[in-house]
Amino acid sequence: MSPTVSEIATKVVHVVKDTDSIVSAAAEMKNHNMGSMLVIDDKSQVVGIVTERDMVRALADKRIDGKVRDYMTSNVKGVTEDTTVEEAINIMIENGFRHLPVIGKDGKIAGIVSIRDLARALADSHFFTVRKRMDRS
Repeated sequence: MSPTVSEIATKVVHVVKDTDSIVSAAAEMKNHNMGSMLVIDDKSQVVGIVTERDMVRALADKRIDGKVRDYMTSNVKGVTEDTTVEEAINIMIENGFRHLPVIGKDGKIAGIVSIRDLARALADSHFFTVRKRMDRS
């Protein structure tokens, strides 16, 4: 049985609003030591994802006063809790993504998984044996 993304995903998901400034989104990412954050609208619906790459684009455009909605990726692809690590890696490679939201059985966001999480799971033989990363209790 292959490990699933739900076993390795970060369960606490921080979000920013699409109307937030790029600077405030960057500060939130720094505060939470994250490479991406999901973006919600005023109805708390996920409308995108903003990443470190988006911050670089805003900086290169000299638009640090820009809004998250101007730089986020709005075509967000996610995976379900049952998606295997291998399937998630393939989705990332095919689409050039480094982060994927994990959708729970209830249709709500259950976490987020990064390429680092997936690589760590594949490299950690302990994970495959006992289904728990060595650095987690």
